[in-house]
Amino acid sequence: MDIYSKKFEVTLSDVGENNELSNKGILRFLQEIACIHSGLCGSSPNNVEETGIAWIVLNWKLHVFYRPRWNTTLIVKTWPSNQKFVSFYRDFEIIDENNNLVATATSKWIPLDIHSHSFAKVSPEFSSRYQVIDKHVFSEPIKEKLAEPENSAFMKEYVVLQRDLDTNHHVNNLNYLDFAYEALPVNIPNNFTDVEIMYKNEAKLDDVLEMYYYKSDIPNDNEYTITIKNKFTDELHSIVKLKN
Repeated sequence: MDIYSKKFEVTLSDVGENNELSNKGILRFLQEIACIHSGLCGSSPNNVEETGIAWIVLNWKLHVFYRPRWNTTLIVKTWPSNQKFVSFYRDFEIIDENNNLVATATSKWIPLDIHSHSFAKVSPEFSSRYQVIDKHVFSEPIKEKLAEPENSAFMKEYVVLQRDLDTNHHVNNLNYLDFAYEALPVNIPNNFTDVEIMYKNEAKLDDVLEMYYYKSDIPNDNEYTITIKNKFTDELHSIVKLKN
């Protein structure tokens, strides 16, 4: 299958306070088209019980060029860009109807065996459905392991609610971006042009999360790192890097 594309409308839930497409709105489009395209390849949220496989995203890397407003029609494109063992990499482009580039992104996914809750052993036939296209939106590969800063400051805690959960019964990956924004000082706008997210361990209902904040000490470097951990086990759930 070639590069897959689909039109999306920017809804009110996809824009921020200034009526511009938010980073969470962008990631929502990317998550949605990834599920649609994977379904066309034979594995979607609708047939998890049949296949025994659920897709889990481990990393996002996003760069935003400009932010359309509400009710704009966008064209989102995706394709498998690499495959290593059980890791599947997927790239994205978003353009508007005038062919202006809105954003580019890459991601890393793994197929999870829903019965053993471990990496699924994929067959050659399964892998062949996700035909790799040698096109990459970034010149450097995605950073799969983000480092936790040593001098992060505790900002706040959060108890996972039912509304945070997804079809896999753990916190939906998009919500970690919300958690990270809540850990930022209130005077920092959250319209970052560069976002990197690493997911390490799933968070579940009633888990108590702690958010830690770190700003780069390099002069004029507006980079922030948010570390999200379990309050009682110190288990790392996610690291989010934000930069303008």
